[in-house]
Amino acid sequence: MAIILANKVKKPDESTFYLDDNWDWNGFYYAGYGMFSSGLSVGLTNIASGVSVGIAGSSCAIGDAQDASLFVKILIVEIFASALGIFGIIVGIIQSNACTFPIAALE
Repeated sequence: MAIILANKVKKPDESTFYLDDNWDWNGFYYAGYGMFSSGLSVGLTNIASGVSVGIAGSSCAIGDAQDASLFVKILIVEIFASALGIFGIIVGIIQSNACTFPIAALE
């Protein structure tokens, strides 16, 4: 996700680029907060996914030690928990599509 967000930031050509006092800064704020919220949502989703995979994996090990027929059932729950992380990355990519800085539009 960091690679996608880093490619959104562009440096303008300093010899031809000038912002006067009447420049509308809302586009910069929108893109900056959009990138921040995208990274934050991906990070929090992956933390939740990691915690849920850890809890499900621990339960899978304990359940398998007591009854071997529970292994596949709990393993499926663990796979669904890991899918939350992938879903978070997809949502972050969709969120970051709207983050374009006004400088990139001028070039």
